[in-house]
Amino acid sequence: GAAEKKALKIATVAPSGSSFHKRLQSLSAEWSRGPGGVSMNIYAGTQGGELQIVRRMGIEQIQGAMLTSVGLAQIERSVTALQLMPLMFHDWDDVDRVRERLRPDLEARLLAAGYVVLFWGDGGWVRYFSNKPIQSVHDLKSLRVYASSGDPESVELMKAYYTPVVLEPDQILLGLRNGMIDALPVPSFLANFIQVPAYAPYMLDLRWAPITGALVLTEKAWKQLDPATRAWLRETSERAGIEMRRASRLEDEQAVQAMKDKQGLKVTPMTAEAEREWRNEVARIYPRIRGTLVPAPMFDAAVETLKARRAAGT
Repeated sequence: GAAEKKALKIATVAPSGSSFHKRLQSLSAEWSRGPGGVSMNIYAGTQGGELQIVRRMGIEQIQGAMLTSVGLAQIERSVTALQLMPLMFHDWDDVDRVRERLRPDLEARLLAAGYVVLFWGDGGWVRYFSNKPIQSVHDLKSLRVYASSGDPESVELMKAYYTPVVLEPDQILLGLRNGMIDALPVPSFLANFIQVPAYAPYMLDLRWAPITGALVLTEKAWKQLDPATRAWLRETSERAGIEMRRASRLEDEQAVQAMKDKQGLKVTPMTAEAEREWRNEVARIYPRIRGTLVPAPMFDAAVETLKARRAAGT
């Protein structure tokens, strides 16, 4: 008789109805057309923050998740090299080069920790949104700024620049409304989706850091699938990853434009001088990031990859 259809429980902090949620849904539909007929039962924005999601995978309540580097770092610290290095990446080519260089190593480490990576994705650039204009790094000094709970070491580092206030993602708007926070570093798709400009109408045109992440399944769930099904999931996911990265990068720019058009967002341009100042200021914390937030070998491989790229002028 027909094999029983299997639905894997997959969680993400991306809100229900967001483009990330929709892209997972279309990948799920594609999975189900292949051998094994596996689909995803997607829990979008309902399973708490990324730490809770990782815990739920650990106790087998769910079989997989689309996580950012913050959640993945709970499983394997090395993944932080793709995200927790502010101002290290100037453009998406930088991000792609470093990811492809580190990818075999990162995937092997995640597998050793019990997780299979199905694709790598990204979610746009983190930029600063605030309730009054900021341009220089010194403008942050007096501000209370949103920080994610998944990352105490980052929070500690940011105290050099501002007062971090730890909130869950679903508390961001409330925090802005009631004055708990004045500013937040978030990707524009999220700012647009939750309508941040209503309370923080200024955005600094500075690519602080990329949001990067991956869709992972527990090795336990993966091993229960037959080889043909696994091959199909790998193939479709790899294709989906390429398409998702392309689409989310496009959306990153479109979201900024949409907020300008519809939500009255005011973008503060970055002068060359201000940018130099930010880069110099943040470069001072790189030695504190290396070996603490980001394991030294990964940090060094990222720096080396980018140096080679800049030297070659490509």
